Amino acid sequence: MRKATTALAFTLALALPLSGCTLSVYNSYRDIESLKVVQAIGLDLSEDGSVVLSAATGPDASGREPLRITQEGTSLDAAMRSAEELSGGGSLFFSGTGAIVLGEDAALETSRWLDALARSKQLRLDNELYVLRGKKASTFIAGDNAPEDVFADLDSLAKRISEYGPAPATICAGVSRSLLSSGAALITAIELEEGALGTLTAVPAGFAVISDGGLIGWLDDDEALGAGFFLGGPGLSVVELETVTVELSGAEVTVEPVWEGDKLSRLDIHLAVNCSVIEARAGSNFDSQESWDAIERELAGKAMSWLESALERSIELEADFLGLGRQVQTSHPLKFDAMPESWEQLFPDLDYKLSGEAKILNMREYVRSPYPEVET
Repeated sequence: MRKATTALAFTLALALPLSGCTLSVYNSYRDIESLKVVQAIGLDLSEDGSVVLSAATGPDASGREPLRITQEGTSLDAAMRSAEELSGGGSLFFSGTGAIVLGEDAALETSRWLDALARSKQLRLDNELYVLRGKKASTFIAGDNAPEDVFADLDSLAKRISEYGPAPATICAGVSRSLLSSGAALITAIELEEGALGTLTAVPAGFAVISDGGLIGWLDDDEALGAGFFLGGPGLSVVELETVTVELSGAEVTVEPVWEGDKLSRLDIHLAVNCSVIEARAGSNFDSQESWDAIERELAGKAMSWLESALERSIELEADFLGLGRQVQTSHPLKFDAMPESWEQLFPDLDYKLSGEAKILNMREYVRSPYPEVET
């Protein structure tokens, strides 16, 4: 859907194994005792457009201190080779990398990094991918106040956002596929705060919006929660309502195109969420159908407001990062190809109708609280 110059490289990349390496383990053998396994890397841009690579190893069983290194090069590969030369005894093992952090300036050229990863013999497209808002990635990866174990810090964050929302951490291959099929993608955004130990720690900061191969905006708060429903996440796993606290137990978004002849006139988008009530006030009574209906209506309304925020932001940026066009094309390929206007032309002005429902699956132990309400 987008520029052919990047599409070819991405398409070839997706046809290859995620590792990008065709050598056997025997051809790439290295003495394990000499390896310094890189677990996380950061990518930034210098003032002249060169690559600034920062790399962090983790603690190992030998008791060696984690290595932090920053090196500049004309390309990613050149920066990696320079870092190898400056790493001292042993050798850097980039194939162990599990997470890649883009500084905000580097995110402006996201397609550049995806192309480099697809061609790399050492780095892989199955790495988690993050964008650090407002800072250089090197601050977090190799700065003076960086966490002792950068990957462990990112891994902890990935587990939190997978469980509590807005969605699981994005993967390079998924971002690449979304750019190819929809012309836009979302990348998990992070910010830095001082942790309990006095070092920096990564915290969730919504999503970076990528279109035309680079950063064009951000999703915050409700927008990020709404997008999470499209990305396989719960939006927000625990939701505070007026009278109860509920835990989401799954959500599904369906997109149904409405046609007028060969013209796409509207999208009907339906959100269905399930939940369990996990907390309520003492003395509460939910043994009537009306009380259940009230909770379900409130949750459905809140979830739909998140979804609408994400949809409106997508239209505002003219970036289909939710993959709506891909869904229409998949469900109605012949009609999609026969549309008199392209999806890119239709999308900014396309009407949609949003509906939603919520269902309580479990009230957790009882519907009528045995504990008296406390007077305040």
